[in-house]
Amino acid sequence: MANQQLSTNTFCTAKWIVSPTATDGTHTTIAAALTAASSGDTIFIRPGTYTENLTLKAGVNLAAYDCDAFSGQVTISGKCSFSAAGQVDISGIRLQTNGDFALEVTGANASAIILTECQVVNSNNTAISFTSSNAGSSINLSQCLTFVGATNALFASSSAGSINFIGCQLSSSSTTASTCSAGAMQMANCFSSEPLSFSGTAQLVIFNSSIRTFGTNTTCITTSGTSSGNVSNCWIQSGTAS
Repeated sequence: MANQQLSTNTFCTAKWIVSPTATDGTHTTIAAALTAASSGDTIFIRPGTYTENLTLKAGVNLAAYDCDAFSGQVTISGKCSFSAAGQVDISGIRLQTNGDFALEVTGANASAIILTECQVVNSNNTAISFTSSNAGSSINLSQCLTFVGATNALFASSSAGSINFIGCQLSSSSTTASTCSAGAMQMANCFSSEPLSFSGTAQLVIFNSSIRTFGTNTTCITTSGTSSGNVSNCWIQSGTAS
């Protein structure tokens, strides 16, 4: 990738840089950078809170610089929506609800979202909505932290695809369960205090994980309909609940 010169006379190798300060990047909003970017590009985002609702673009990735990852210094307060065929990688960014979902995957295409070392925070709405009808669609969280408020859920999935958590810490103070009514949910090497509810034809695979909802005295896992799956090598603790 060719170097470019910003208005501050600073040379950098990143093609697209978003910054609240106009002279420190190529754009001041993520939406504007997405409009300019093409598949194969990565948009790097400087620290700040970006109150935006975004339509993600296939093949265009969003990233905080490594030094800002896991710290919440780069926050998107708003909804990130994706329905196109293809994949989007998001790394080191804090996704935060702002009266709506923080992440929404919809439509009939094979849409894949990969979150790596991100935070997902909800205080006023379900954080993740997954309704894609394509069995090849997926939402994947790896090494992520999630924080769920007292009356909300982390996710609601009715997709034919799969939602997957690997090496994540899912913290919740809510008695409202995350729901999966179709497709699959897989969890590996995670710590979770998020209650889970499966119905319809949903499939669950959970292994090498700790699911502990004793803090809210809530049932850890509820199944109904024809939902089925496998839970192995796990620690499940729910207080006096079922």
